[in-house]
Amino acid sequence: MKRLALLILVLGTAPVAARAETAKPIPLTLAPAAAPVPALKYLLLPELSEQTPGNAVQLYYRAFSPEWWTNVRKREVMEKVDKVSETPIAELKNSDLKWLLNYQALREVDRAARRAYCDWELTDRLKEDGIKLLIPDVQAMRDFAKFLAARARLEMAEGRLDKALDTLRTGFALARHVGDSVTLIQALVGNAVGAVMLTQLEELLRQPGSPNLYWALTDLPRPFIDLHKPLQGEKLWLFGTFPELREVDNPHLSPQQLERLQAIAAGLAKEQFDSANPPPDALTRLAVIGWVAKAYPAAKQALIATGRKPEEVEALPAVQVVLIESVRDFERRRDDMFKWTALPYTEARPGLMRVDRELKEARARRNGLSLAQLLLPAALKVVDATAKLDRRIAALRCVEAVRLHAAAHDGKPPASLADVKDVPIPTDPMTGKGFDYKVNGDTFTLSAGPPVGDSATPYNTLAYEVTLRK
Repeated sequence: MKRLALLILVLGTAPVAARAETAKPIPLTLAPAAAPVPALKYLLLPELSEQTPGNAVQLYYRAFSPEWWTNVRKREVMEKVDKVSETPIAELKNSDLKWLLNYQALREVDRAARRAYCDWELTDRLKEDGIKLLIPDVQAMRDFAKFLAARARLEMAEGRLDKALDTLRTGFALARHVGDSVTLIQALVGNAVGAVMLTQLEELLRQPGSPNLYWALTDLPRPFIDLHKPLQGEKLWLFGTFPELREVDNPHLSPQQLERLQAIAAGLAKEQFDSANPPPDALTRLAVIGWVAKAYPAAKQALIATGRKPEEVEALPAVQVVLIESVRDFERRRDDMFKWTALPYTEARPGLMRVDRELKEARARRNGLSLAQLLLPAALKVVDATAKLDRRIAALRCVEAVRLHAAAHDGKPPASLADVKDVPIPTDPMTGKGFDYKVNGDTFTLSAGPPVGDSATPYNTLAYEVTLRK
């Protein structure tokens, strides 16, 4: 269950921030700026004209070449790269990390970001390995994002904003490529890479002479990370993890097949114990007998209710009946969860919350042979994280719309967002409502509250405090 643990680890960082009430405002000091001419002069993803034939993955993996990483993946070097993101741009002009500007591994990432497609070729492996699928390359993609962020800041320090934009385009393409795979973990990492790039985009907007990026932000895909493929991948790993369950409905199981089903039941039962202190086999066998006995009556009635003849169900071994119903329950709950993700966030969230609540209640009952209780992903948290990134993009579109308005009105921000007439003002994708906007002289705040029904936390709120400089 290592992959499940990793997903929980990735998602488990969000609630820590729930101690404060709202997010701390992100400060921006920006100059008014009109839209560029032509309007799409600046883009945040490579265009078709820049793309070359081939699979991006080949070049991403080439960027892993040991010769390029041996001297880079040293503790002291990585710590310096980390500090670049916290160092003011003006202090980076004499940085000893300027080698990043021509780091060959990043050149390969630049090329990969401009390939025609990206196929990680994990579908067949997921079918075979299931939840045991290893994806060790994902963490390196976070490192690439870290290096790209540092390179962009070094380019800003030299006043080369066009080069910094090229670097950010590589980063946004990397985010999309990482997220365009068959696991939710990769979708989450793609989302994290996108967030890193947005932080550096905010820094670029602070620089003198920064162009207005309203249309560049508007041109980004919505949602930025598409969850359709990862969610379809999540539907594959059940039988990859437990191939024996493909035959669970067979009324004529061999003794060997039945023994393998019993082994699956034992494995599921062990998940209910402390992994640091696994029980002896005898205790596990007793737990399986107890859970099967507890679950059998309801499982039997559920199968009969689907139209099966009572005598056919009664002829099956009890553990098989329980596992048949467990697979059926897993697929029902999984689809009941995943179907909502096809809707816009504000429509999907109430349904996802209901399914999530039902699953938590089922887990509280501790039926140790329930596949759904143990193995269904935390789809609500993944959807929340994806919508949070989309909200940030929408908020920056609003900021750029105000810059655009100010450029045509003596550098003054509008009294309200409704006064911006030249471009549409997006709504907050997490609430379906407009962003809250307040102006005080040359400074305005743009904020967004929590989704309906949630209490405000730094994780589910967003705020910008923007001062327009003359």
